[in-house]
Amino acid sequence: MSRNPNDIDALYTRGWTKALKCAYIAMVERAYGAGFRLAVSAKNDCVRVLQLDPEYVDAKLIVGVYEYVVGALPLPFKILIGFVGMTGSKARGLEMLTDDGNRGPMTGVEARTTITLFLRRESRYKEAIEVVRELKAEFPHDYLFALEEANLRKDDGEGMAAVDAYHEVLANNAKPGYYASARLELTEFGLGEALRGQRHYDESAQAYEQAANTPNVSPELKIRSFLAAGECRDLNGERQLALNDYSAAISAGPNTSRADTARKRVRSPYSGH
Repeated sequence: MSRNPNDIDALYTRGWTKALKCAYIAMVERAYGAGFRLAVSAKNDCVRVLQLDPEYVDAKLIVGVYEYVVGALPLPFKILIGFVGMTGSKARGLEMLTDDGNRGPMTGVEARTTITLFLRRESRYKEAIEVVRELKAEFPHDYLFALEEANLRKDDGEGMAAVDAYHEVLANNAKPGYYASARLELTEFGLGEALRGQRHYDESAQAYEQAANTPNVSPELKIRSFLAAGECRDLNGERQLALNDYSAAISAGPNTSRADTARKRVRSPYSGH
């Protein structure tokens, strides 16, 4: 860089390095000020890349993310940073990410994955489903893309279509080596949520219980799953099974707010209110 400040490959690499360091500092060290300064610097490197070569579309990932995130900030923050010349636009960010997703030889997949996250944030579920379905078609053995399609369908209120999507994930996982790595407790919990929304309480409770009993499930999800299973058992008129689930939720996290809710359910059956 010192010998050629306009070396676009070097600029792009430096921008990526700063972006990765920014993610670590912000998410692990919680040093948000330092992370933001790195984000700005990474964006500036990639903006310079695009000034030198507008067809270097891979650089649009970092710039697009920056544009969207800054554009999504609450108005008081946007006004504050606007005084020092920092601006952003959600629409412009999505436009840049879409171009990268369509044409980026190195970061196209990352750009489309990011688009899915941003569309979900805006509750634009149908658009997000279309993007994630493209990714799923390209990478059929990627567990996260398959799970995200099911989650998006659930959140979009698609009911049994979401249930079918979760069942597809579970069926594929039963095939030896189909997914390199799968967190089945997330699939089972999502299936329980989708079935509960359709008032299929018995099947929903079974899915929640399966999630709770999955090896290596996190303590938080275990408690949530047992509590939800108990509520579905109550709604299905299976009081003793409900009590078993509430007891398991309390045992899994006796000093949590959800355990307090489970104790309340032990005293009085859950009626949906």
